[in-house]
Amino acid sequence: MVYDMRIDKIRISPEVQEKIFKKHKVLRDEIENAFFDEPYYFKDRGGRYVAIGFIDCYVTVVFEFDKGCADVVTAYRSSEWQRKLYKVKRWKK
Repeated sequence: MVYDMRIDKIRISPEVQEKIFKKHKVLRDEIENAFFDEPYYFKDRGGRYVAIGFIDCYVTVVFEFDKGCADVVTAYRSSEWQRKLYKVKRWKK
């Protein structure tokens, strides 16, 4: 199922931001950019939301969503299947 979300605020705790950078080398700006320019949203098996976005590179962001706020859990460079999914879904719009 595809979700059309209005995200007013992106929240990333300093601890999560540091963990994401150390483990995946993804910067805060790249995470925030993933939410711009019509990302593709879906829910993962655990019930969390996932956004795949592209500005300078493909980034996948896992987050919890409540009342317009995205609480980032993790983010990483999108895998090949995620990039393909994003491209296919973008063409269908």
